[in-house]
Amino acid sequence: MGWFRKAFKARASAPATFPFSGETRMYHRDYERLATGWWKVSVASPAEWEATLAEMRQAIRSHYGQYVTKDGRAVPRWNDETWALLVPSLVVESR
Repeated sequence: MGWFRKAFKARASAPATFPFSGETRMYHRDYERLATGWWKVSVASPAEWEATLAEMRQAIRSHYGQYVTKDGRAVPRWNDETWALLVPSLVVESR
């Protein structure tokens, strides 16, 4: 099922026209648990679209990028080098 879903799932990296209003989410293509959930997005230009994507990337990094140990300390899960390797695997989907 995994390869089938990956092969035939519709994926859009950017809206075809602007202004765009709809729902968008960002997730990791191999591990869909790393996801933002659906965000209501209303953008008027490609620059606003890129700013929204940057905000979504930061949301994933801040939410999943910290590991809380049993004693309550937060430890970084990813350093900047690891994050740079992860970012190209993030997929944007709109509906």
